Amino acid sequence: MKTNLTIFCCLLLALWLPGDLKAQEPLDKYIAEAISNNLGLKQQDFALQKSLYALKEAKGLFLPEVEFNTSYVTSGGGRKIEIPIGDLLNPVYSTLNNLTNSSRFPQVKNVSQAFNPTNYYDAKLHTTMPLYNAEVIYNSRIKKEQISYQQAQLSVYKRELVKQVKLGYYGYQQSLQSLKILENGLLLANENLRINQSMVKNGKAIRTVVSRAENEVAGLQAQLGDAKATSLNAAAYFNFLLNRPLDAAIEADFQQPLVKDTTAGGQREELAAMASATQLNELSLRMTKSNMLPKLSTFLDLGSQGDFIKVNGETPYYLFGVTLSWNIFSGNRNNNKIQQAQLELRSAHTQLEQVEQQLQMEVLTAKNRLEAANQAFSAAQSQVSLSEQYFKDQQRLYKEGQALYLELLDAQTRLINDQQKQSIAYLNVQTRQTELERANASYQY
Repeated sequence: MKTNLTIFCCLLLALWLPGDLKAQEPLDKYIAEAISNNLGLKQQDFALQKSLYALKEAKGLFLPEVEFNTSYVTSGGGRKIEIPIGDLLNPVYSTLNNLTNSSRFPQVKNVSQAFNPTNYYDAKLHTTMPLYNAEVIYNSRIKKEQISYQQAQLSVYKRELVKQVKLGYYGYQQSLQSLKILENGLLLANENLRINQSMVKNGKAIRTVVSRAENEVAGLQAQLGDAKATSLNAAAYFNFLLNRPLDAAIEADFQQPLVKDTTAGGQREELAAMASATQLNELSLRMTKSNMLPKLSTFLDLGSQGDFIKVNGETPYYLFGVTLSWNIFSGNRNNNKIQQAQLELRSAHTQLEQVEQQLQMEVLTAKNRLEAANQAFSAAQSQVSLSEQYFKDQQRLYKEGQALYLELLDAQTRLINDQQKQSIAYLNVQTRQTELERANASYQY
């Protein structure tokens, strides 16, 4: 019995021995793997790439646009215009024929010309290019700022992913520690059952203590089954974050919470995203105001037109022009849009101030929670030491016949519960450290 208890205590001590810096290597490796493989992060990266192509699309609006247009038209009937050429020329031609005593000037007929063209084609290259359009300029700036916003959003998701990976890893480690505690507790319960069976056999105890010991073994076996299921679920969630098979093996390291300087951090990516969103609202307001400015563009047509399948020196043509468009009045629609954009900009500034205050509160809260978690963990360590000594004392007294089995069982249960509380307190410290690291944006990729 003494040998088993010694082994049990050594195993528990091994769980809480301080680790060196190498203990972070598996976790850092898993974080890098998550950043590389996480599906949610890939979706954010796709959105960033989409913003890059949107900027290229906006820059394309400054370049000429060339398109080929062709049409063929034929018609029959419809409105016509009568041209009295015969009525005008035939009297003159008749007089000339009489004077010259010849028929050199024949009679002509009146002409009836339809308005719609018949057997007519028009093929051309139509080129347009903006010379000045403020909306195009601000649209390009907005697309460029959207890239900055999407980059900030990507960084926010990446940092949140690091937090979730750490919490998932620590949760899985805690589940393994809980398993180890229950397995060692089951060893003690089986040893107590063996001792009670021996004492009953030798007439030093009654059968009731054996039944109670068997019930204790069965209870610990049930807890162990639940703990195994919890550990499997924790491993599956961690592998899900890394986009790996849910049953993939995980390398675990047990260590004391590393004392890190998590007070010095960088700028929160949320603030960068909010600043970028505010800038987008500012540019949107300017673009709305630019609707009152004139728009200047030019165009050039190079083509050929005439009777179908007839191309000669007369059919080619060009048409060049410059257009100026200026919105003078639109029922105050643009002024109302400007008012809406100004309100959105004010709302963005207010939201930015609110986010700054919320992040400051988050840092302060995280510090206080970490301090409380460290104190709770220290108290849990002390309580485990007391429970271990109390269990040893009760075990010795029980062997000497000076303590009841219920007292020994109570000491054993208290020891297992305190060890579980220590494991949870240890996880809580790691969680609070991760939250403070996230609040300060101090993790370096």
